[in-house]
Amino acid sequence: MRDRFTSDLGVYALSGLFSLVVFALALGILSRTLPGGLASRQLGGLIVGYLLFVGVYTTAWFIYTGIDSREEV
Repeated sequence: MRDRFTSDLGVYALSGLFSLVVFALALGILSRTLPGGLASRQLGGLIVGYLLFVGVYTTAWFIYTGIDSREEV
């Protein structure tokens, strides 16, 4: 089990999960601390930006696994 967490893909998966948790916590904090809360336009912009980040992150992950599988060790 430890091998999965310490492998390169495990690190990618754990850091992606960490990113999701931090994003959700930040949205919760912003919605409570902003005087008017998060407006739908602000929330939409944050979510679209985060989804773009996740898309690039996932693309990099698949490219990395493709390179790793094609290399001869």
